[in-house]
Amino acid sequence: MGICLLWLTNLAFPFVALGILFSFLFSGRRRLLAHLQTELRERFGLEKKDALPQGAIWIHCASVGEVNSIKGLITVLKNFYHKEILITTSTQAGKETALKNPDITAAVLVPLDFYPSCKRFIRIANPYRLFVVEREIWPNLLWAAHKAHVPYALVNGRISKKSTRAYCWIRPLFKMIFEPLTFAALQNKEAAKRYEKLGVFPDKIYVCGNIKYDTLSENPTKLDYVHNLLSQLGWGGKPIFVLGSTHPAEEVLLLRTADDILKTGAKIIFAPRHLERKPEIEQALRQSGLHFAFSSQESFDKNTDILCIDSMGLLLSLYACATLTFVGGSIAPRGAHNLLEPAILGKTVLFGKHFYNTPDTARALLEHGGGVLVNEANFKQTVIRLLGDPEQLDNMNQKARQIALSFKGATDKIRGVVEQYEHR
Repeated sequence: MGICLLWLTNLAFPFVALGILFSFLFSGRRRLLAHLQTELRERFGLEKKDALPQGAIWIHCASVGEVNSIKGLITVLKNFYHKEILITTSTQAGKETALKNPDITAAVLVPLDFYPSCKRFIRIANPYRLFVVEREIWPNLLWAAHKAHVPYALVNGRISKKSTRAYCWIRPLFKMIFEPLTFAALQNKEAAKRYEKLGVFPDKIYVCGNIKYDTLSENPTKLDYVHNLLSQLGWGGKPIFVLGSTHPAEEVLLLRTADDILKTGAKIIFAPRHLERKPEIEQALRQSGLHFAFSSQESFDKNTDILCIDSMGLLLSLYACATLTFVGGSIAPRGAHNLLEPAILGKTVLFGKHFYNTPDTARALLEHGGGVLVNEANFKQTVIRLLGDPEQLDNMNQKARQIALSFKGATDKIRGVVEQYEHR
């Protein structure tokens, strides 16, 4: 049954590909096809043999975030196997990010999940091992690897409840491609249960945690810049409430409550998740009547009460200088961004109920007192209460850091699984 489903996906592939192509052509996103011709060779597995390292450790991941999160694992695998590293990604941005890593020999776009393309790519690259990151489960890719006798494993694996329900409709296909899996190093117990439901054998499942937490920075690189910025604003010594990776709904809530928060003597800094929204953010700030500024300005009014960050790379240093933090994408239903970035710096974290992307860290912060769940009703009162209670806040800050530290170590655990597999 599984092989029938696999071949059905290949029969449907030309029609699906044409449908996607036409949808792009008649949408505002057609600009994404600007580099299509240069990508076709990689997407159809038509790379020249001398462009790819032979017998390399092949790691496939989705995009920029995954490429960055596995930096430590790349070093571990390179040192363990003493082989070159080949990266495939699903996006051009991910490929460009990978090419900046000196440990990576080559990076190309992953072939489309069409068996002839995958088979040709694997024949040309002749990889030694394949490691698939997080949830990049492409049936034809994995089956082509199996037929070419390339062992493959899942690392830092995760899968949503929704995806699991959908995949269960074609469980025979997933059971077939998971049967040859050497091991699945997963982020949490929920992922373990879901992958087992889809056909991964229990004795191949290892819960190792999330390797992205091993990349948490305890020493932000732009602290001096941020200290200088705060000095220019005249905010030295004042309590600072920092909101990171905010979305529109969270900014609306902030601006509605800002007057009362500012009355405590605190100042506010927020960093929007998407900087291309600056024009609409500026309009909202003007309508709010608040004294505001953007971080890119050359000079600042000493009456400034709220600062919008309109440049990249400052968030971690801002968290480090904060009195209290909020992580966005959590009141707005985006699954929450990285809750442990401020926590590892010893900062109490406020966040909303939509933390489905980081359930383990959110629950740990709530259960152990390093974080507080907020919503539209209690946001203002919670911020004012904590800013007015330095002793309690200091105690919560220490707990937040302890929790963040407890989530580190996944890379070492995955290394242990790899060694166990190779030495048995």
